[in-house]
Amino acid sequence: MATGESRRRYGVAVPHLHRVRRAKLLSARELASAAGVNYQTVLRLEQGTYTAQYATVRKLAAALGVDPTELTGDLSDPGEDGLIRVA
Repeated sequence: MATGESRRRYGVAVPHLHRVRRAKLLSARELASAAGVNYQTVLRLEQGTYTAQYATVRKLAAALGVDPTELTGDLSDPGEDGLIRVA
């Protein structure tokens, strides 16, 4: 299994990230800086080419001032390893 496939299967998608970021009037670079994550990570998450560890979702949500479920649309809690399993 390729690395990208592993991320897709064992991470959490953030389908609402772009919409919430735009509503908060932040650029992707500003959000990345505020959340302490890589700019490319924000872009790839918004494009849906990456999925995120729950810790990253929490960082992004905190920087945006929203609950993580507003980014994911998922009310699940992460597993012990911090990842949400998706079917």
